[in-house]
Amino acid sequence: MQAALYVCIYNYTPRCRFDVLIMFKCKQISVSVARFLHPATAAALVACFRFMLKHVEELYQHVKVSEEGSDRKEEWQKIQSKLKKQVPLRALSCIQLASKVSSHYKILTPRMVRKLLLDAGYQYSLSGIVSSELRVLKTMNYHVYCNTAHIHIEILLHLIGSAITSLDLAMLYKVALKLLDVAYLKKAELYERLFFLTTNHTVQSRADCENLASVGRDLQLLAVGVTAAATYVTNNRQSDKITEQLEKLLSIRKEDITDMASTLITLISSRAA
Repeated sequence: MQAALYVCIYNYTPRCRFDVLIMFKCKQISVSVARFLHPATAAALVACFRFMLKHVEELYQHVKVSEEGSDRKEEWQKIQSKLKKQVPLRALSCIQLASKVSSHYKILTPRMVRKLLLDAGYQYSLSGIVSSELRVLKTMNYHVYCNTAHIHIEILLHLIGSAITSLDLAMLYKVALKLLDVAYLKKAELYERLFFLTTNHTVQSRADCENLASVGRDLQLLAVGVTAAATYVTNNRQSDKITEQLEKLLSIRKEDITDMASTLITLISSRAA
């Protein structure tokens, strides 16, 4: 059930601030939302995914119990359509909560959310925006704090910097965050490419979906992959050494780290070509 929902939510879940920018195609939103830097954006991503996973599951179970036959399919199609329309509001609600949890000094207020939505062609009242934030909170049972790949990257860079003092950690950190944004923005494509690289076939069966979901939830793998890719970009001569260091720190095979890093770099290169 969860694997099927995971695939379903891939079509609905905003994965980072850039997803929101593209979705809205609005200059005002790009200026306002882009102010929310890591870790608030990373927390917003995880919160969005957790909320949508739980939200869709609850709606699906409701339809399954209350409807029968053709009525069930018709009702589920209506819910899917409504879910798509609500994604901008839900995404901004998650950014609101993430900015508060991370104590970010620029909190996204309901009035700001309302203006962003109006500029993008969506009309919501202030009470509706507050209700959306409460809906997200209640659906997640008020457990808003999220473990993120960003946190893992910060810890890894601190440990690597202690072991290899010649590294330019400031530059490495900056590049790593950019790569993490790309990984969030192109999450579906990134993991589909990684799946193909490691199995030599596309996602086809339920077992494939479950394996893909499992890998997609591995924040440590994402963090070491992004860190290794950032090292390759900023300091290619020491990339092998740092990859070996990452392998020792987290006991993740060097081959797995290299696969994630090379898949991310290949994805970026293909888009730039």
